[in-house]
Amino acid sequence: LHPHQRQLSNLMMMRRLFLATAFASLPARGDTSQEVVDLLGRLAAALSEGVPEAFLRAIDPSLPDYGRFAANLTALVSQNDVSSSIEIVKQDGDDNVQVVELAWTMEIRGKGQNRSYEKRESLVRCRLERRKKQWRVLSLEPAVFFAPPASR
Repeated sequence: LHPHQRQLSNLMMMRRLFLATAFASLPARGDTSQEVVDLLGRLAAALSEGVPEAFLRAIDPSLPDYGRFAANLTALVSQNDVSSSIEIVKQDGDDNVQVVELAWTMEIRGKGQNRSYEKRESLVRCRLERRKKQWRVLSLEPAVFFAPPASR
C-alpha cells in the first residue's frame, strides 16, 4: 500500500473503533434507547465509511426537502473523506417517537487534487419515529450541516 493509503486505512479503523467504543460505553435505558443508539452509530459510520446509501436508508422520504438533503449528503461523501462522531446530549421520547440532540463532529478532507480541510461541530436535533418496527429519521436540523463544503 502507498503510505497515504495505509494512513487512510489506519484512520478508518480508528474511526470505527472510536464509534464502537463511544456507543458501547453509553448506558442502555431499555431496548428503545439502545435501538436509537445503534441507528445513530450506523449513521456516523456510514459517513465515515463514505456510504451515503447506508445513511439515507434511515432517512424517511418525508424529511423536509429530502431531495436536496440526499444530493448534498451524497456530494459530501463522494468529494471528501469524512470522519464523523456523535455524542448524545439529550434523548426524550417513548417507544414510538424519540427526539434526540446530538453533539455531532465531522472532519472533512477533500479527495484527489482537493486537499481542503474543514472541521464541523454542531448541535444536531433529530426526530425519529418507529415505522414497521424500524426507526426512521423524520427530521435532522440543521440539514446544511450535511452539505459539501462548497454548498455551505
